[in-house]
Amino acid sequence: MKKTLLLTTCALAVFPTTAYAQSTGTTTTEESATVVVTGTRNRGVGGVVVPDVPKTRSILTNEVLVRQSEGQSILQSINLVPGVNFTNTDPYGSSGGNLRIRGFPGNRVALLFDGLPLNDTGNYAIFSNQQMDQEIIDQVSVNLGTTDVDSPTPSAAGGVVSYRTRVPSTDFSGLFKAGFGSFDFHRYFAMIDTGEFTSFGTRAFIAGSDQRYDKFKGPGQLRKRQANARIYQPLGTSGDFASIAVHYNYNRNNSYNNGLVSDYLADRNFDNIEQCARDIPTAGVADNDGSTSVVGSSVFGLAPSTCTNYYNLRINPSNTGNVRGQLRLTLAPGLIFTADPGYQFTLANGGGTTTINERDNRLRGATTQVGVDLNGDGDTLDTVRLYQPSNTRTNRYTLLSSLVYEISPQHRVRVAYTFDRGHHRQTGEFGFVDLNGNPLSVFGGKKSEDARVTTADGLALQNRDRLSIAQLQQLSFEYFGRFLNDKLTFTAGLRAPWFKRELNQYCYTSNGSNTFGGTGTGAAGGASVTAGNPYCTSNPNPILPGFTATNPQAGLGTRYFAPFERTVKYSPLLPSAGASYDFSGGHSVYVSYGKNFSSPSTDNLYRSVVLDPTPETTNSYELGYRFRSGRLQAQLASYYVDYKNRIVTAQDLDPNSPTFGSTVDRNVGDAKAYGLDGQVSYRPVRDLSLYVYASYIKSKLAENILGPAGNTACLANTTSGSTCVFVLTKGAEFVETPKWTFGGRVQKNFGPLSLGVQTKYVSKRFSTDDNGRVGTIANVGNLPIDNRGRTDAYTTVDGDLRYDLGEYLKNSSVRFSVINLFDKYYFGNINTQNTLSGGPRFSVGAPRTFQATLALGF
Repeated sequence: MKKTLLLTTCALAVFPTTAYAQSTGTTTTEESATVVVTGTRNRGVGGVVVPDVPKTRSILTNEVLVRQSEGQSILQSINLVPGVNFTNTDPYGSSGGNLRIRGFPGNRVALLFDGLPLNDTGNYAIFSNQQMDQEIIDQVSVNLGTTDVDSPTPSAAGGVVSYRTRVPSTDFSGLFKAGFGSFDFHRYFAMIDTGEFTSFGTRAFIAGSDQRYDKFKGPGQLRKRQANARIYQPLGTSGDFASIAVHYNYNRNNSYNNGLVSDYLADRNFDNIEQCARDIPTAGVADNDGSTSVVGSSVFGLAPSTCTNYYNLRINPSNTGNVRGQLRLTLAPGLIFTADPGYQFTLANGGGTTTINERDNRLRGATTQVGVDLNGDGDTLDTVRLYQPSNTRTNRYTLLSSLVYEISPQHRVRVAYTFDRGHHRQTGEFGFVDLNGNPLSVFGGKKSEDARVTTADGLALQNRDRLSIAQLQQLSFEYFGRFLNDKLTFTAGLRAPWFKRELNQYCYTSNGSNTFGGTGTGAAGGASVTAGNPYCTSNPNPILPGFTATNPQAGLGTRYFAPFERTVKYSPLLPSAGASYDFSGGHSVYVSYGKNFSSPSTDNLYRSVVLDPTPETTNSYELGYRFRSGRLQAQLASYYVDYKNRIVTAQDLDPNSPTFGSTVDRNVGDAKAYGLDGQVSYRPVRDLSLYVYASYIKSKLAENILGPAGNTACLANTTSGSTCVFVLTKGAEFVETPKWTFGGRVQKNFGPLSLGVQTKYVSKRFSTDDNGRVGTIANVGNLPIDNRGRTDAYTTVDGDLRYDLGEYLKNSSVRFSVINLFDKYYFGNINTQNTLSGGPRFSVGAPRTFQATLALGF
């Protein structure tokens, strides 16, 4: 009975839990060498594994993952790992969130799925709402400080999160789950395992889920559908196998509106509005969908400007999917080949709306000044509201491959080759909206001719149009050895990536922006822009790269760059090394070093045009202690990270630069961070498991952001030669990074009944790069923030209660859970910025949420 209780959902791992969630090549090198030498496999304690590798890594297995809330993102679950802080936008995970690991933001952390990269190929963003259903996940592994030697990433300066799909069961079985909860939450999940259905031991599973619920504040709904399948074929008896898996994810989400402090002072549940007012078109009248001057409105009492925050125009639709292969093949005694090929696709946008005059230059033809009647009232006098999505379509091809050679049971070497190519198409096809402001198509004019807005020439009206190719090729070498009667483990590796970005900008680019700018509603000047590519800019007088001006600050709004092509390349050498020494009785110490880098993103390179940020690099050092036994696993890690060329967003104050006065990404110099991460997982008796963790980080920026002396844009008149301080970042802590986090989980079994409680404390976090040194928030009331823009510390408590029905129905259970038990009101995600000027924006953490799930298995 107790064994059944632990395995209740039948989404179970077939591999032992020390099989790491990295690429097949890394798993083969690390796991096999450990097992060959020691002859043992450690299964962890309470679903938490401290693996015996010479770097700081923590693993959560299916045993603890299935106790998290239903439908939740895997990134929310790794909040149980020390050094990790993930802030979720809502209680069920479909609205995304923000990840920080040891002060590194999510776009500086590699997210891998069966070894394949999931970070966006353009800006390296992590989309937590598009991750695999947790029932399908065998385990998730977190490298806190360094990458693996074959990690397929040009962005990870600070660690790896990698999760692995479960292997199909050898027995025919099935699982159906139905979940219900607060905010009209409904989720249905089903999975079928075929068992072995050929004489060769072939087996497979197929699974699907459908989840929907209302936003916990403001109008709107979130819906997520997902399908997964995998076929697994063992090859021989030496651990070889071949596998192919598919994944598809569909999201249709109404977004939350992150508010200013003033917004939350007026309404603690501030969000988007429920209705949109649009002018009823009238022939011969200059109707205006963009101001409070209402000629006729479809919604009485509302001004057309309210449509800007209309909930059904603030949406985040996405269609994503992938196909993943895995192969492990023994070519000869001691020689193993592994391959992880994959293909991924994405179509997504963040919604949005704007108004356009029917005589806008973008609507006119290349040789005509005639406008377009957008609202069908027979004139071209109006300003009409349109849906303005910025669509991204990505096709990505990846291959990770390794040759692992066992020189002896104590020594292995590996050579790895990685190829990753992302075809990144970014467009902005405007779409029509109906009289109440609802878009005719969530992808605008991209996928619907009825929704498409066309110019006088019959071409699609766009707000951006560019093509990027991000291509990574990488050679890696790794040595793994054991010495001193297998007590000393040593690894050394070298990662040599060749990364390039091919950039093709088909639009005129506004100074400091990556799309069009200006209004351009006058009658003259359209033809000078329209030659070649007319439909992404409304500016009639673009200024090309290399311009000169007697007054660089004048007329910044009319400075545009012509369409361009450029290619940038990066090829650093990234060494790594580690060593661990095992004492008797399960005690060990380890040290590690890793050099990592993160190249500038696509948006940065388009936006800055000629001002290229240098890639950010880090040197990470770790010293740690571990204890591992069947009842107790513990790890204490100290670390130091030395940053070079840390990238932040700042204003370009070089008067000789074409992007003078614009906000661009640039290097602020060096930074440092050091800290401690600790965790203990203990099972004092068979039916009780205890887990605690804690983290501390001290971070410091070494430089101020500087600009030319005497410039009125400088925020402090501190001069040094010909420069002044633009942003006071020297000595500041990393933005949105809590100095302290700690928490834990307790789980107790009472026969078929199991109770779990987990908690997390997050200390104060700064919302600006200068830590609120310039300016102040005049009135914060009783909101969880101070006048310097530092959010209050908060503690959340979650609980779950499960009753095993295995005595009556195999692998079945009833489960109840609560999120944020004490209904703590706190700020979660922060839209950070340089200073308090204008005010950062904040999202509210998920309120108290109840959930019940019935799982039926066979």
